[in-house]
Amino acid sequence: MPTRHQGQPLPSKPPSHPPADTGVTLAAVTERLRHDPVEALRLVRRAGEEGHLPPPEVCAALAQHAAEVRSAPRKAVAEELLRIMATPHPLVAMDLMARTGLLAELLPEVEALRRMPAGGVRHKDIYRHTLLVMARTPPDPVLRLAALLHDIGKPATKVVERGAVRFPGHAEVGAEMARRRLRALGFDRATVAAVTLLVALHLRVNSYEQEWTDAAARRLAREAGDQFDRLLALSRADVTSARREAVERALRRVDALAARVQALREAEQKPQSPLDGHELMAMFGRGPGRWIGVVKQHLAALVASGQLSPEDKATAARIARELVAQMPPEAAPAALPQGEA
Repeated sequence: MPTRHQGQPLPSKPPSHPPADTGVTLAAVTERLRHDPVEALRLVRRAGEEGHLPPPEVCAALAQHAAEVRSAPRKAVAEELLRIMATPHPLVAMDLMARTGLLAELLPEVEALRRMPAGGVRHKDIYRHTLLVMARTPPDPVLRLAALLHDIGKPATKVVERGAVRFPGHAEVGAEMARRRLRALGFDRATVAAVTLLVALHLRVNSYEQEWTDAAARRLAREAGDQFDRLLALSRADVTSARREAVERALRRVDALAARVQALREAEQKPQSPLDGHELMAMFGRGPGRWIGVVKQHLAALVASGQLSPEDKATAARIARELVAQMPPEAAPAALPQGEA
C-alpha cells in the first residue's frame, strides 16, 4: 500500500535569489534564449533543482523572451516540463514560471487559477491549494502534473448558490481541458491518458464510505486501472484542510479504500471452486452446512494444483459426488425438509 507523503511545505515568502557570483551572465542567458527557446524551461528546471530563483536580471530576460517558448519543438517542451515536475523544489519552478509569464504561455489554464477572482464570495484560494497538492506529492512527474491540473476545471464551472460556491462537474471538465492542453504541448499518449484519467477521477476516492459495496470499490479500481496507486497518492495530497481532524478523517477514508481494494484483489487471486454453495445444494438437494465448505475447499485445492480447471463444472460435479459419498454420516449433507428441495 502506498505510504502517505507529506512533501515540502508551501513557501510563506518568495524564494530568494542566489548570490550575484553564480557565473550566470545576462549576456549569455539572453544569447541562449534568442537561439533556443527551450533554454527558458531549462532555467526553470535549474531553479527547481537548486531551490531559488535566478538573479533578477535573468528573471527579466526570461519574461522578455517568454512568448518565444511557444515556437519551441513540442516534444522538447513536454520533456522539459516533466523534468521540472520531478525537481526537488517544483514550487520554486512554478513561481518562476508565473513571474516571467511562462505559465501563461504554456499552461494558461493554471494561470487562470492564479488569477481567479473570489467574486465577492469567500472560497479557498484554488491556486494556492493547487501548489499545496503539488508540494505533498512524491517526485513522480506524471503525478505532479496531474496535481497541477486537477482543479483547472473550476473557473469554468463555478456557480454561487445562496452564498455558497460550488464547482459542479469540474473534474470531468478539467479532464477534457487537461487532455487538450497536454496534446497541444506534445506529451506522449501514455502521459496524456494517465493525467487525464487522474484528473477525471480525483474526487472519487475522497467520497469513499464504508457502506460502499464490494462491486463499487472494484469498479473504481477497475476504472483507475494501473493508475490506482497514483490516484490514491493524489487523493491524499488533495486533503489540504487547516483542520487537523478533517485531514485525519479524510486520510483514514483513503487508507480504508486502499485496504479494501487490496483485500478484494487478494481474494480474487485465490483459487476458487468451480461450484459455489448454491450449485452444490441444488446438485445434492441438501441444505447448507459445513459439508459445502469441505467440498469447495477440496475443489479449490485441485484448481490451485492445476488438476482441475476453474471453468470445468462437469468434472467438479463428479469429484463433489465422489467426495460426498465418502463422507461419514455425521459430516454428510442433511436432506432439506420436505417441500423445500
